[in-house]
Amino acid sequence: MSEYRSRTDRYVPDKLFLDGRPHYAEIGFTRDIETGRKETLKARVAHGLADELNRESHWQWGDVFGDGSHWSHFSGHHVQIDVAFRTENRREVNDWKGRDEIRAEGEWTLALNRQPCWEGVIAPDPLVTLRKIPDIIEQLLNHPAIDWLDDKPAAEQLLGRRVYYERTPAVVSSVSVLDQGCVMLRPVGVEVFPPAAYELDGDDDGDVSERRTYKVDLLSPHVWWWRNRLYGGEVEAATPEAKA
Repeated sequence: MSEYRSRTDRYVPDKLFLDGRPHYAEIGFTRDIETGRKETLKARVAHGLADELNRESHWQWGDVFGDGSHWSHFSGHHVQIDVAFRTENRREVNDWKGRDEIRAEGEWTLALNRQPCWEGVIAPDPLVTLRKIPDIIEQLLNHPAIDWLDDKPAAEQLLGRRVYYERTPAVVSSVSVLDQGCVMLRPVGVEVFPPAAYELDGDDDGDVSERRTYKVDLLSPHVWWWRNRLYGGEVEAATPEAKA
């Protein structure tokens, strides 16, 4: 009888670390027999001792059946990254201005863990945009309000989150524009956000209705994502996951 357990038959690693918040990763796809639709398979990923042939190291393992009965050595991508990049040219004719020109255009989109979370236009020199994309991806992967390893979708993590917009307490009121890399903010404790500096020099405060909600991108320098203090009759979240 071999002294080593089979890694393909109900293998449970020694000294699995299962404390703390569970982390999940995609481990493949399955196809629904009735609809033919491809569905993502996910598994909890945890640290544990390497198998009996590699005892001096630790590995990551994936709970492939979801019940802890069999773990597979995990060395895959923790976060799936999908980038779509498309350039095109478009002719624009304006008889009134006497203009006839062909312009370089294009757009690109980003999804993390199959969740659309950014879109942008492509510069006339596409390489300029291509060089910017890795920086945007890195910032989003490290976003303070999103745990991409959590089984809960990013939209659910963001909705209702308490933030500050500049110095105004606010809450994420909608994630309907998350595919654009944006969320909607609503002020808390006041009906509208304060007027911008350029509006203060005018005769009035501008269009007040436009300050009831703001559309901001996930990387906006004006948003502080760690607000804990409650304002305007806010109620403490019932669970730690719902807190900001």
